[in-house]
This record gives sequence, C-alpha cells and structure tokens, in this order.
Amino acid sequence: MKKGFIIVLFIILAILLGCGFKAEGNLESSEPKLDSTVKRQDIKNNLSELEETFTNFDYNKVIKEQSKILPDDMSITKFRYFVVFSDMDDEITYKLIDNDVRKTIDAMSNNYVNKLPDKITPIYLFGDYEDYRNFVLKNYDIAENDISPYGFYKISLNVIVIRYVSWKGSIFHEVTHRFIKADFPEAPSWFDEGFASLNEKANFKNGNLIADFSLRIIPIRRALEDKTYTGIQHMMETNDEELYGKRTSFFYGQSRYLLMYLQEEGLLEKFYREFRDTYDTDETGITQIAAVTGRPVTDLEEEYLRYIKSFKQ
Repeated sequence: MKKGFIIVLFIILAILLGCGFKAEGNLESSEPKLDSTVKRQDIKNNLSELEETFTNFDYNKVIKEQSKILPDDMSITKFRYFVVFSDMDDEITYKLIDNDVRKTIDAMSNNYVNKLPDKITPIYLFGDYEDYRNFVLKNYDIAENDISPYGFYKISLNVIVIRYVSWKGSIFHEVTHRFIKADFPEAPSWFDEGFASLNEKANFKNGNLIADFSLRIIPIRRALEDKTYTGIQHMMETNDEELYGKRTSFFYGQSRYLLMYLQEEGLLEKFYREFRDTYDTDETGITQIAAVTGRPVTDLEEEYLRYIKSFKQ
C-alpha cells in the first residue's frame, strides 16, 4: 500500500515538475517579444522626452491651427523653433529631429545668424511619396508639376513639408532656408539655395556643418564638357526667373560649390556676415566676395574651376 502510494506520488511530482519546466521554457521563448515591446515603448517615450520648448512660443496654438489639415496618426513633437508632424515610425522621427533638425539649428545659430526665428514653423514629414503628394495638392496652392519630389519651405505660409529620402538631406536643406529667412531675408536666391544645398550633405564638427562631396557637382561637369558653362559672376547676377528655370540644377551646384570653397578656405562665415551686413551696397554679393577673398570675382573664377576639377569622385 505504502509502496503504491509512493509510486503514485512520484508520478504526480514528475508531472508537476514537467509542467514547471515547460512553463519556464515558454517564458524564455517569449522574452524577445517582451523585449521588443519594451523597446517600442522606450522609443515612443524618448520621442516625447526629446521635446525642447521656449517659454515665449505658443506651441499649442500652432498645433491647433495645423489640426485643421493634419492627417491621422501623425506624431507631434515640439522642438525649439518647430513643431514636427510625422507619419513615420517613432524611431526614424526621433533620429531626424535629434540629428537633422538639431544639428542644423546648432550650426546656423552658432556660426552664422544673429536673428533667430521669431515664430514657430510646422514641419511635416512623410515617408511615402503619394501621401506627401496628396497632402501638398490638398492643402497648398502648388501645381502638381511644380511639387518638389523631396520637400520645400513655403515662405508665405511659414511651413516646411518633407518627403523623407535617406540620402537627400532635405531637412538640413529646408531648415537652413528657415534660418536664412529669419536672419537675412533679402538674401538673393543663388545664395539662399546654395547655402541650403551646402548643408544638405555635410558632417557635423565642432558645432558646425562642414560640407562634403555632393552629386550637385554633376551639372557643373556636364556644362564644362558641353561648353555651356557660365561663370560665377553670371550666377551671382542672375534673377529668380533664370535661377529657377531650365538650368536650375546647374546654378544650385555652382553656388553650393562656391560656398564650399569659401568654407574650406575659412571664409564662409566672414562672407555670410559681410554680405548680410552690406547687402544695401551690393545686392549680388560680388563686391563682398572680392573683399573677403582679396581678389575680384573674375580672378576667383580660375581658382574655383581648379577646385571643381580637384574632385575625383
């Protein structure tokens, strides 16, 4: 009897222990799911913790105004001079705000501008082109064939709209426009677009964005090859109709590499301030660049072309 009881008890204990091991195995196999959930929560929490606000700005007013056109399921992040609305996942949004937006703000405010933006600018971030396109057509007076495939800063409405592409640098580009508009609103388009294009492909070093090689050099090379190249003085004297016309990619690249040349020579900050502060004496920047470099722009052309041809990429 006792022996039979012991056998039954042993069987029961074995079953219980077996269930215990099985349960423990299930817990172990579920840990990645728990970890992944925690990570998603952490990202979301970090996105809200990323917020940096100034007491003199009414962020909620801007959010309320934009809510009239705000697509569903967009995250909202208050960040310094901007409110960022994003339809992308929190991890990418966090990276774009903490990297692209933050570094452009720091570079422009630390090294160039005296006057900072005095009102909040909404930034819309889209991951899908069709969503971006439909939003623009629905809410802004822009013809479909005039929509930039990567984004724009609409000055009249003080809004930035971006279709995010990882290699493009559109956020750096458009946020730079916003800071130049606040500090140097008279800046001619060649300079404004060149500076924005400079920052769109750059490395952040010692509080500044230092330009790197960019494919915007291709239209310059093509113009040199087919003998349609026109000099930097012509670019600096061009009007908006020509700048944004058929040769716009050439002018963007030419301006970008002129400013990159000045940056490598340690003269870009000086030129920016000189041009801004003496704009009334010469709206083209030709006189100012001659003062900063110590040579007339016609002499600078030869050095500029050597600089362009020095790139082997």
